[in-house]
Amino acid sequence: MSTPPVIACTACGSGETRLSRWRSHEERIDNPGLHPYRCNHCGHRFLAPGGTHGGRRRWPIAVAAASVMLLFAVVGASLFVVLGGEHAHDDPAHPPLTAPTLEAARQGDPDAQFRVARAALLDPERGMEATREAVDWLRRAAENGHTGAMIHLGKLYKSGVGTPQNYELAAHWLGAAARAGDAEGMVEFGRLHRSGIGVEQDAMQAYVWFNRAAAALNLDGAQERDSISLKLAPEDLKRAQALSLEHETDNAADRATGAAAETAAAPGMSTGPGE
Repeated sequence: MSTPPVIACTACGSGETRLSRWRSHEERIDNPGLHPYRCNHCGHRFLAPGGTHGGRRRWPIAVAAASVMLLFAVVGASLFVVLGGEHAHDDPAHPPLTAPTLEAARQGDPDAQFRVARAALLDPERGMEATREAVDWLRRAAENGHTGAMIHLGKLYKSGVGTPQNYELAAHWLGAAARAGDAEGMVEFGRLHRSGIGVEQDAMQAYVWFNRAAAALNLDGAQERDSISLKLAPEDLKRAQALSLEHETDNAADRATGAAAETAAAPGMSTGPGE
């Protein structure tokens, strides 16, 4: 009797994985046929079809043909996970692609570019052609400051599904989203620091980004922060909490500088010495 394939980690490729718990009822409903797994090697959590886990068993030759079919299923499922579930086409926030949207994307509108990229990724009939097109649109939107595109692009480079795996580019785009203030980007960037993927492994920096995400009311950030805090020495935890506040201090200083500039430039206000 043939055995199911080993579930390999989508981040580091390790076969040392275990079943994880669903984060919510909605996550389970939105991902039929998939199960959550956690990598024992790098700690990465991911969704994949059912199989064996927790060991180093090799795929038997008898299931080679089935493994090819599974690979295509994993590719499709992974793209859907990145995009937020199989009902993305029905999401009111992402209406069907229209000619004006495509034209706006060509004119450089980052929101339109992001919608075009999502539509391409969800087009199963065009295969890799659509995926390459989607990555190109995501890159354009990300370069235009769209944090959602930065996160999607970073996740694709991290998983290597639909585009060659590149941890350096994953860290670049997820870091850009985190520094732009996107809470999901902060969580993903923190996970890179926790696992040492594309950046130096640093539990203290991981805590900093998880802590900032939690402050932005991201529940995943709060859970990840509380989990990694157990691995920090008291002095390191204190330092990480101080580093977390430096971000807020910098933002406050930027806001104060901006407000002062607006006040100085307001009509009827004194703008020079002696006035």
